[in-house]
Amino acid sequence: MNNYCGIDFGTSNCTAGWLAGDEPQLASLDGNSPYLSSALYIQRRKADANDHDHDSDEPYLNESLSRLLAQGAKVFLGNAAHEHYSADPLAGVFIRSPKSMLGSRLTPAQSQIYRQISTLLLQEIKQKAEQQKDPSGATSLDFAVLGRPVHFQGIDGAMGDERAEAILRQAAAEVGFKEIHFAYEPVAAAMEFERSLTKEQLALVVDIGGGTSDISFIRLDPKRMTQLDRSADLLGHAGRRIGGVDMDIKLAIYSLMPLLGRGSAAVTGRPLPNSLFSDAVNIIDIQAQENFYRPQTSAEIQQLLQQAQEPAKVARLQQLYEQHLSYYLVQAAEQAKISLAQQHEVEVSLSRVEASLSQLINNMQLDQAIYQELNGIQKLISHSLASAGSKPDCIFLTGGASAAKGIQALLKTMLPDVPLVFGDRFGSVGKGLCSIAARTFR
Repeated sequence: MNNYCGIDFGTSNCTAGWLAGDEPQLASLDGNSPYLSSALYIQRRKADANDHDHDSDEPYLNESLSRLLAQGAKVFLGNAAHEHYSADPLAGVFIRSPKSMLGSRLTPAQSQIYRQISTLLLQEIKQKAEQQKDPSGATSLDFAVLGRPVHFQGIDGAMGDERAEAILRQAAAEVGFKEIHFAYEPVAAAMEFERSLTKEQLALVVDIGGGTSDISFIRLDPKRMTQLDRSADLLGHAGRRIGGVDMDIKLAIYSLMPLLGRGSAAVTGRPLPNSLFSDAVNIIDIQAQENFYRPQTSAEIQQLLQQAQEPAKVARLQQLYEQHLSYYLVQAAEQAKISLAQQHEVEVSLSRVEASLSQLINNMQLDQAIYQELNGIQKLISHSLASAGSKPDCIFLTGGASAAKGIQALLKTMLPDVPLVFGDRFGSVGKGLCSIAARTFR
């Protein structure tokens, strides 16, 4: 069967591909890149963009986005979405990492919105992959294996996972897939790692993606590569919604938001309330973003300006609010996190908030900001090791956030004599899904 693909519908990036002979081949989904950023920019009509302001009673995301999608608004995906948001944040609605909301306790209206968003991304993935696999247009990709985390959300466990899968199944059916299967993302990464082995290995697969951390203890053996059912080899696994985006948000809160007044004092000497500062950058929490971008927030910021010992800092928060710069701030934190994987210290520019505004951030500050996330990942690793009742021969790291020095230091502390093996941080899951899809639909 030739009309199949494996799809990594990721929190930060998406991939799609198949086997070319015995080798995974990822399609180019965004220009020449195999990685399609999980981002959408839904453009307002010019009249709507000019009229749009915070005095409207329309919620920032829910009704606004629903209306734009119903009107057939122009949608930009991937890098184009980032470019349009950077050029004019107010001319549209920017959505980043929609997968992070799947499995949440969404209202029916919110579930419909995220199904529509997932449909738009899957439609782009399917069309681009089909064009590359057969430029003549004669081949339709009808069958797919989609990766999924061990748990989409930690709130409702299996119920949340079922809700997330249901949204993705509906979206996949709408774009024309006739049959969909799901595979655990860390298992897919392990399957890709297995192709490089010459003998049996017990591997601890540490997959720290944009939205979730998945830890799997799995027996790998090149002799078992042709087997579809590897459940007997999965000796332990655990996962939670702890990911790179959470780390970006925490870094933004603790290292960048103080420039906008977080942690500063009122004229009374008491600290200013933190809720607005946290909501401003919590881009993966619908309620937090709705709270921040509601009309009443303007009055609340005005009160903070009058109360603050350093009103110039709070004026920057007002700029973020008026220009919808939440994603801009989190993206600045993300770039700092990425750079800190190679450097001890980086300078972060926030010139969109205020000319010449910048902040130095070092690895110690990053580790302090993501302390809770590191502690959560440590518990997941301990759970997987306890479930397996054994010690791994190696640790296989994948996922974009696995590059953080704090995570690697944690692993070296927990398993000091076990070697770290670094996979394709962004492509291992997608390549493994290609192999799983080939076995599933052969």
